[in-house]
Amino acid sequence: MVKLKFPGRDEGVAVVVDLDKCIGCRACQIACQEWNGRKALNTTFSPTFTNPRDLHADAWKVVFFHEFPVSKTLKFAEAEVAINTVEVVPVPYNCLHCAEAPCARACPVGAIKVSPEGAVVIEPGECIGCGYCLDACPYNVPRRGSDGKYYKCTFCVDRIQSGLEPACVDVCPTNVFTFTSMREATRIAEDLRAQGKKVYGLSLDGYVGGRVRWIFAASEDKASRVFPAMFPETPRNSNAIRESLEGVAIPGLSLASVFTLAALAVAWWRARRTTSKSEGAT
Repeated sequence: MVKLKFPGRDEGVAVVVDLDKCIGCRACQIACQEWNGRKALNTTFSPTFTNPRDLHADAWKVVFFHEFPVSKTLKFAEAEVAINTVEVVPVPYNCLHCAEAPCARACPVGAIKVSPEGAVVIEPGECIGCGYCLDACPYNVPRRGSDGKYYKCTFCVDRIQSGLEPACVDVCPTNVFTFTSMREATRIAEDLRAQGKKVYGLSLDGYVGGRVRWIFAASEDKASRVFPAMFPETPRNSNAIRESLEGVAIPGLSLASVFTLAALAVAWWRARRTTSKSEGAT
């Protein structure tokens, strides 16, 4: 179904997410759960409306509710009343499907494939549960399942290749999501930016290939509150193991040390693989 070959940055498909239209109904979250056959998670009390509290091996899309204290003035015919309240900003969140996904470059067994449309997909049958994908991901997306393998949003590649929209896009009642070609998504996002909205996803670090396929837009007020909390300006993961090995000389090794060094060498190779393209781009 998929193969590891990154489409060009202007090729494939993308989704523009207009947060100003989101009402927090969670229809997208439920549609994702149902279409992908993921089991329901037990709900828990938390400080916010977000439930589950984070992405999960069985929850590939979660609507995060960000709450901010605000002061408002209510005006009446002969009086004004100042009140303190809370503004809630819902953010439907899933894998952003990077143009050159670091998780795919990091996987030592090639278990992460990329479709011609740009969908980044973990093949469970090939995943060995090493967790390198999570280490490489600047958005903290892949999650370990009870079977030891890692899972995340597939961009509904099965639906896309059958001529359908992703399940979350199809079910949204307020048209938060615009599913289209990467070129058209870029144009739409630029138009929203010209209207004064902030846009995330078009001009990013080379570590992710310069852009992602889930592009977020929001009014300046919402973006200033939400974007710093969820979307790093420079999406990049450093690797402490690689840095610790640079310039280190070891005179003698036991058999156990050989195996340890071999494991570190694999980690170093993985780090080189994930950062080689981004270093050339920046």
